[in-house]
Amino acid sequence: MSEDLLERAVAYLLSVLPDLGSDLSTPTGCRGWNTRMLLAHVDESIAALREGLTGGQVAMPGAPLPNCAGTLHIRSRAMALLGAWANERPRSVVVFGRPVPAHVLGTVGALELAVHAWDLAAARSNPPPIPDRLARELLSVAPELVPLADRSPLFAAPIEPRTTAPGDQLLAYLGRTRPAS
Repeated sequence: MSEDLLERAVAYLLSVLPDLGSDLSTPTGCRGWNTRMLLAHVDESIAALREGLTGGQVAMPGAPLPNCAGTLHIRSRAMALLGAWANERPRSVVVFGRPVPAHVLGTVGALELAVHAWDLAAARSNPPPIPDRLARELLSVAPELVPLADRSPLFAAPIEPRTTAPGDQLLAYLGRTRPAS
């Protein structure tokens, strides 16, 4: 796994944020979630990743955020996450009471942010694909992070991918599909 995996996932997230528009009630690629809800979740994910990298632990999540502060806030938080990843990375992080190597936290974060970036982008008619190299690397670790058993309710069952493109393969493994062009 390359060291810049999290950076590339954040770059993909940052690339889709400007095109989300102002209607945050639009459905996303994350079934049952609109843009507002998913932005709030991405904000929570970024906060948890940064908490782990700067404080050495990720606590159990509290009550979900009722609303998101918008794409500029997410952009700022994502940039701060990259700074923490570059400068403050501990060797291990305690996640929900269990020690985890920091690179594993970075890999989980990369999967979370890249796929939810696509989910956000799917609110548009033709979302940009997850970059091939990023998707290939995430697909290589996805079975370890999201096994076929015990996926529900967080992930749908895998589906048949539309194409052999790495991004489509990754999305299909996670129960998502690109809209037909």
